[in-house]
Amino acid sequence: MILQTANVSGGLTLAKIGEKANLITPSQQLKEYLSSLEKNGLIAFQKGEQVYRTTYKVMHFLQTYNHIIELIANVEEEYASRCRTV
Repeated sequence: MILQTANVSGGLTLAKIGEKANLITPSQQLKEYLSSLEKNGLIAFQKGEQVYRTTYKVMHFLQTYNHIIELIANVEEEYASRCRTV
């Protein structure tokens, strides 16, 4: 959820990420989590702007993930349709 939240063109501040991801965790815990994501190349912190942005790796992953979810929904719909006609 945090990666999807931070996947916006201008990036998001720490406070906005916590707010948009509906996190009730202390900011220190969120900072540690974001630091881990940064170490793994999934998110980048822009010091000048004080915002976090997702990397290309995450953008590609999220596109693939959303495509798979769409495919699963289509298969489920097709399966349900065939079950109704039997």
